[in-house]
Amino acid sequence: MKKISIIGSIIILFTIFACIALSSGGNANTLYLLNWGEYINQELITKFEQEYNAIVIEETVTSSETMYQKIMAGTTSYDVAIPGDYMVTKLYKEGLLKEIDVNNQELKNLNNYKTMFNDDLTKLREANMKETITYSMPYFWGAYSMIYSTKNSEVEEIVKQNDFKALFDKSLYGFDVKTGMYSTARWAVASYLMSNNFNPNEESFNDNDVVSGIKGASFDVWGDDQLKRKVATGDLDLVFTQLGDFFDALYLALDEGLDKNNSGDGLEGLDFNVYVPKTTAAFFDSMVIPTTTKNEELANLFINFMLDPQNAFENALAVGYSPTLKSVANLYIENKDELYYEDSENPSRNVTLGNLTAKYPFYLNPLYNSSNVYLFEPKDSNYMTKCETIVNQAKSALESNNNLGLVCCIAFGSVVIVGATSYITYRIVKKKHGSRKISK
Repeated sequence: MKKISIIGSIIILFTIFACIALSSGGNANTLYLLNWGEYINQELITKFEQEYNAIVIEETVTSSETMYQKIMAGTTSYDVAIPGDYMVTKLYKEGLLKEIDVNNQELKNLNNYKTMFNDDLTKLREANMKETITYSMPYFWGAYSMIYSTKNSEVEEIVKQNDFKALFDKSLYGFDVKTGMYSTARWAVASYLMSNNFNPNEESFNDNDVVSGIKGASFDVWGDDQLKRKVATGDLDLVFTQLGDFFDALYLALDEGLDKNNSGDGLEGLDFNVYVPKTTAAFFDSMVIPTTTKNEELANLFINFMLDPQNAFENALAVGYSPTLKSVANLYIENKDELYYEDSENPSRNVTLGNLTAKYPFYLNPLYNSSNVYLFEPKDSNYMTKCETIVNQAKSALESNNNLGLVCCIAFGSVVIVGATSYITYRIVKKKHGSRKISK
């Protein structure tokens, strides 16, 4: 697996400067890509640029909502974007997507989506994204999951017995457990709803109950990508995450030698693991062509290029998320002896793709353990706002309680200090003047 953050930043900067130079001197075959950070193999971008004599300018965002706002603004001519599943539907319904050229006989890879990883995945996508099948091409997929510390075996047992309820009910533990939740409101609400047997897409729940439930969870940390690192380093015991983030944390932990006490390959000495609940939500991130495009032909070429099985395989290795295509999954099996992680100084720590997929079947099949699966597709356009409101109320209520507790502690402390001061003063006076004897 190749790490892409530092190299990616350098290549992006180089690409931007190159584009400026070319645009000032003549016509450039330029493709504008709207993506998430560290979500593409930068070597593939270079390969595409060389193969099609093109320049790729990548702009990154941290949420599908921001992606939507940028496309809506229309100030940049984005040719390809990679939004999450529900956002694909939203963009489609608002007429902001171009249909992908799936009938072009020269772009054979555009029909690779028809052979998904397995039949269940195909049915899930077709049932929930039927309208957008030819307006979006699958990029990566995954599932809502949890990363937990393996230092205490009871944590693992409780997590596997209780699924997402383990995140929201600390009374399940007979000891102190530190938990974390992503600040993305819809993830917090959806995971809570699933922990109580609700469909995360429906709104037939009591807002106050959800506020109370999220508040009662008393998460030690609300955060984002740093959550996965906090479990790896032992600062938290259990966090919500998207499955691909676990494998990113896994690689970083190997790179930093956090498995140094292991007696087998690098995977054996790590103090954290991942679990996808039996009831969970799957997600698809897809490649789309926004109506902002000014280079539709190049956009189709780019998507066709990324859906080439070998390119998609190299992309999955670099990013760490699960491939959607059966042909790509087969390449993991065919290349099982290829190194996922290499330690040239200590080869015993090397991890092959075969080691990885054997220990973590979730990697190729995020729904390996799941029997009740939703695809996040809210029925109400106000659902996202509702989630934000619920989480903000829960945080505010918890903060108010904490502040009240602090005030009470300060007040109690003040009383204790005043009482202690009075007592000390009394003792000093008594010692100085002595006690009076009452004469009869």
